Amino acid sequence: MKKLIGTMAAIAVAFSASAAFAGVYVTGPLPSEFTGGSIPTDPDLMKAMGKSSKEGSKLAAGVAKCFSKGAKNVSKGNPSGVDTCIHSTKKGVLVKYEAKVAGITPDAPCALVGAGQTVLAITKTFNANIYCQSPSGAFIDQASF
Repeated sequence: MKKLIGTMAAIAVAFSASAAFAGVYVTGPLPSEFTGGSIPTDPDLMKAMGKSSKEGSKLAAGVAKCFSKGAKNVSKGNPSGVDTCIHSTKKGVLVKYEAKVAGITPDAPCALVGAGQTVLAITKTFNANIYCQSPSGAFIDQASF
């Protein structure tokens, strides 16, 4: 009986503590490390923005995969297929991203659908670092030490 009462007391304390913290939601500008933006006053919108952020990560990974497959295709003497991989209306990673984000946050204050082009451009800039071997095969041509 003592165990049961002790367990019930612990559960009651845990429940009251979680209920006290459940209502805390702080809005306002984000710290400087975010380079701008703010927490919206609507918690549901914040949740939707978090989902959109995850979709942006998936888009970056998908674009990188398209370029990786494209480089492999070119190394075999075939067309890259990058444009189709990114822009195809059926399977294109950018098209999928835009549809998903439009469904998550139809009334978002930010241009999240258009952000796909920005993610694409940023991801594309990494290609020069990934496929960096020099055409002559020396790898460190014109390197300055």
